[in-house]
Amino acid sequence: MLAASDTSNGTLAPPVKQLANLNVASPLASVVHQTDRNGKQQLILTGVRHMSREGSCAKKTQQRGSIRNIFAIELRPSLLPPVYPNDVDKKCLVLDLDETLVHSSFRPTDSYDFIIPVNIDGTVHHVYVCKRPGAEEFLIEMAKYYEIVIYTASLSKYADPLLDKLDPEGTIRYRLYREHCVQYEGSYVKDLSLLDRDITQMIIVDNSPMAYAFHPRNAIGCSSFIDDPNDRELDSIARFLTKFQDVEDVRNHMQLWDANY
Repeated sequence: MLAASDTSNGTLAPPVKQLANLNVASPLASVVHQTDRNGKQQLILTGVRHMSREGSCAKKTQQRGSIRNIFAIELRPSLLPPVYPNDVDKKCLVLDLDETLVHSSFRPTDSYDFIIPVNIDGTVHHVYVCKRPGAEEFLIEMAKYYEIVIYTASLSKYADPLLDKLDPEGTIRYRLYREHCVQYEGSYVKDLSLLDRDITQMIIVDNSPMAYAFHPRNAIGCSSFIDDPNDRELDSIARFLTKFQDVEDVRNHMQLWDANY
């Protein structure tokens, strides 16, 4: 069994205008890891912090004097198997899920696209999912040029049925979940060094800066999607990504996203 999930395969309430479920008391918060409109994560209350195996963030935190806060280091094996033959010439595109590709809520809105049932502590809850405009088309187009990996801080029992609906074409090669994230400074961080891919050929798209804190030069920081039907950010990201499929080191180009898009 792979560490990552292989996918080679009436009247409604008014639209929610902010993250009503961004509350640790909500059952949804235990399953779905959401951010606010500014990309700020829910605080993780665990008492255990971790450091990137690559150490890129550790060097920066040491300069800030906060390296003393790290009292547990976990070194994990690779989270992904070797690259598929069909993906050998492709770069690796790591995509966040919540507030990047979709937004989910326990409350129905005028704009939800589908409902998924999620069992939380023996009770089945309906989760209403709103797709970011162009999400399915984005996945289909990017799969032509990139090996696509979903890396979410949410749990698989929520993410899997959602992704099965979002990606009926099976463009997503692997799925990574909360247990594959690194806990650091009260946040979930997605450590690209654990994926066993060439770091010069990896790009992560995420609305939370902390999620890519270990690898900021590999990141496209997108805006948080909540419910805007006129959102076209994925179109812009797709145009941007198609320009860099042949570069030697993506880290020399990602800063152009903030400069020009």
